[in-house]
Amino acid sequence: MSRLFTLLATSVPLSALPALAQSSPLEYESSLEAVTVVSLGHDTDRVTDTEEILYEISLDNRIEKVLSNGLQVSGRLTLRGQRDHPLRPGFAGNFGDAAGPVGAYSGLSGNAAGDQTGARGSLEAAYLELDGGYGEVRIGRDRGVASRFHEGAPSALSHARIDSPYLDPNGLKIIRTSHDLTGPSAKISYATPRILGLRAAASYTPDADARGLDRDVSGLNGQPDLENAFELAANLSRRLRSPDVRIDASLGWSTAEVGSLIGAPRGSVDTWSAGTQLEFPLLTLGGSWLSSDNGFQGGDYTAWEIGAGFDWAETEFSLNYGEAEDDLAVLSSEAISLAAARDLTDSLRLAVAYQDEALMTASGNRTGAGFVVEITLSSDFLAITTN
Repeated sequence: MSRLFTLLATSVPLSALPALAQSSPLEYESSLEAVTVVSLGHDTDRVTDTEEILYEISLDNRIEKVLSNGLQVSGRLTLRGQRDHPLRPGFAGNFGDAAGPVGAYSGLSGNAAGDQTGARGSLEAAYLELDGGYGEVRIGRDRGVASRFHEGAPSALSHARIDSPYLDPNGLKIIRTSHDLTGPSAKISYATPRILGLRAAASYTPDADARGLDRDVSGLNGQPDLENAFELAANLSRRLRSPDVRIDASLGWSTAEVGSLIGAPRGSVDTWSAGTQLEFPLLTLGGSWLSSDNGFQGGDYTAWEIGAGFDWAETEFSLNYGEAEDDLAVLSSEAISLAAARDLTDSLRLAVAYQDEALMTASGNRTGAGFVVEITLSSDFLAITTN
């Protein structure tokens, strides 16, 4: 027995033994990002108004501590403010001149354009996260797992891309494959550990009532109430060593109870999505697809996008094309984007794109084409580590 104690003492210094049972320091990080989108030389039809300057500012705060038992406890608080197209609050929008119900997923309507919306702010994330050997649990204001696990085509643009944009200069973008049913509403989510590249997750939202900047489910725009929303998602991330290809793929499903005073809702809304991205040594290809019954019989919403990207001379290039159709609002859309982006400094990124968009409505077609300049300033301006 004495020989065993001697062996342990020589293998592990006694000074190191107390550290094995200690937790890590408390870490706090805060980052700021400002994005400006400038429209140049846009050629539009007579009913389409182009916004020359749009912007967004976000403040992201994270706090994290790893306990002595290995459990990682963290929290996140994200504030965002933006000025998007005044007729498109929260990706919603009215196009046309005939009254009709609003899709439970798409948020689009064939109604005539409503009141304009100016700059807005929102608490986009406020949750507690517990991450251990058995997976990750999030509780609070957050996106659902179907949106968090989304994969799709590469794009040199971050905010004014044609699929699921944050900022929309022409107000014509209705392509949305990022599977966000409930927006930043209060929910509980669980995600498994990644095993052989595969991860699964589920979310439950009792009442989807958030008025997020990119997803408005507050009901203020006439959208049906969504309650008891469930989401399931899976994400695969693997690198194939033989052909040197990285594969990222996602699959999502969501459902929620639908209430409405207008029309004849199905009683629930069901939505499916899938996406993938293949990264080769010199080229990245990707695509995504989403389909929802919108909560109404015969009122389906579908959207898809494909794209390719590559790097050359320290510059990122991308080519994207997508389409969307909303049977309930009698809308369809197609868009193409050719973009290039470059990091000028560690905190400054500049992107330029030429985009051509067309939106077909019951009252006629709307078009817009021109250049978009995206300027991104980012800074990790505060970091604190303390016991």
